[in-house]
Amino acid sequence: MDINAKIHFLLNRMPELSIKSIDKISRGWDHDVIIINQSYVFRFPKKEHGLQRLLTESMLLSKLHENNLSIHVPHYELFYKEKRLVCSMHKKIDGEPLEKLEHLNSAEAAVQLGAFLTTLHNLNSEKLMQHGLKTIHTQRYWEEFYAEITSKISPFLRSSEQKEVKMIFDRFLSNSQKHMHPIVPIHGDLTGANILYHPARKNISGIIDFTDAQISDPAFDFAGFYWEHGPQFTREVLEHYHVSLPKEELFQRVSAFYGLQPVFHEWLHAANGKSDPNFEKGLDKLRRLQSLQ
Repeated sequence: MDINAKIHFLLNRMPELSIKSIDKISRGWDHDVIIINQSYVFRFPKKEHGLQRLLTESMLLSKLHENNLSIHVPHYELFYKEKRLVCSMHKKIDGEPLEKLEHLNSAEAAVQLGAFLTTLHNLNSEKLMQHGLKTIHTQRYWEEFYAEITSKISPFLRSSEQKEVKMIFDRFLSNSQKHMHPIVPIHGDLTGANILYHPARKNISGIIDFTDAQISDPAFDFAGFYWEHGPQFTREVLEHYHVSLPKEELFQRVSAFYGLQPVFHEWLHAANGKSDPNFEKGLDKLRRLQSLQ
């Protein structure tokens, strides 16, 4: 379905809609996104399996809406054509993607994010699994991820750098085999691109894009804080995170692996896109974060 067909479908579905502006966003891996009148966001899954994920995402969001959140999350309306899911619609949440903590009151943001993750991670995993929420980050997932790093990235690294990367993965894979960590519903991509802040109020206004939501290690949801803002802010969020889990063990998993692995995704994404992965910049940040542990 091209852009014209999508607009035609939406006008049939919402005949009262008067279109003044259309913004098309196609950079995502999973969805084509159309924003109409800077007010309504429509997400069209690019692949068949994305339709089921959209249903599951909608169910997760409906459960979150049953709680008193201080941060807005999308409220989906699902659009069908002849009983087949086509797209979702939600009202656009005001805010800008969070790039730097300097843009807001970091202490208030830590309270908001800690409370949000407390709510999300305390949702009933069993019920969400019945509605299709799965575990993606299995031991096998990480082993295959490391194998891909070894085949596509390691040849471009010096021997000493290969050993650095190997040590990070070996330690994580060995520990995850020995210790079973609790698994809970997680966002799965809680980075600045999906955290919106309000420039005037200088606080978090919303969290979007639950495409990667799954049942997994709660520590993974702190990875973006660690990689983008460092260990101090990560600990501040943890102070306002209230679950019956050992927080120091959770932080150690973040600082030893989850908070470092974004660089490997960045390298792979660049390599698969035939662009420069900028290994030196990634390695410098990796080492700097490790020195702060």
